[in-house]
Amino acid sequence: MNRVLLRQIVCAVDLSDRSVSSLKRAVQLAHLHGGELFVVHVTNGRLATTESAQRTVTDAFSALRRLTNAEPHHTAPVRWIMAHGDPALELARFIRRTDADLAVVGGALPRPATGIVGTVADAILRTTGCPVLVIPRTPDNGVSPEPYREILCGVSSGLSTPTLRYALSFAQESESRLTILTVDDRHRANRADEDWTGSGIDGFRAQIPDSARDWSVIDELVATGEPAEELVKTARQIETDLVVVGSTGTSGSDGGLGSVALGALALTNASVLIVPSPALAREIDATLAV
Repeated sequence: MNRVLLRQIVCAVDLSDRSVSSLKRAVQLAHLHGGELFVVHVTNGRLATTESAQRTVTDAFSALRRLTNAEPHHTAPVRWIMAHGDPALELARFIRRTDADLAVVGGALPRPATGIVGTVADAILRTTGCPVLVIPRTPDNGVSPEPYREILCGVSSGLSTPTLRYALSFAQESESRLTILTVDDRHRANRADEDWTGSGIDGFRAQIPDSARDWSVIDELVATGEPAEELVKTARQIETDLVVVGSTGTSGSDGGLGSVALGALALTNASVLIVPSPALAREIDATLAV
């Protein structure tokens, strides 16, 4: 299983102090992967027209530039982009145009329709097929982000191969502990179901390279229940700082977490990496080709 390479990273910022944590993490990832970072701010409506309003936006952008230049891991090229329009639509359009490998966004207040992912990340997931890293919106503490040390990967049938690949890649780059949580949400209790769970775990194990345990401690857990609830429970127990999950981009989808279920992850303080399923990516490609 090859390591995921993030050559093109897009970080969405709203010019507030709560964008700093997202920007710092994006700078760190661009450094680790030798990639290029695009920092994008989209004004919701017309661009500032008065001189004072323009100066406010320029000063805020300049402050983020200075912060980026001061980061110890600031080695990757950074391009600063400003646009106007609907943030969700414009960011998704920019990600498609640059063929980005990862979008980094700040977490949103949970809503019934989009959960923790918010409207921006939700639009990216549904229309680009690009993985999204959602960073908790916490005040800047003035220090660089720590590498992820405790990673939790939630797997279930249909979404597991790409999800596990990203989890292994992030664990490798930081030599992190990786906990793989297999959730059987079918609530089955007969022998056939036990065989299904066992074969599923064997399949996941086969995807883990033999060398993985040289750079990461890998734990395996099995749970039965609602996936989001089991993920939250486990994330709290092991105090994870990164949760990796797959998503079909639709609410309540069979075989993985939908947007509503992802909202439950707001109950943890962890970052959340959402990896679209291959089926969703193919569907998006087919739609764009029409």
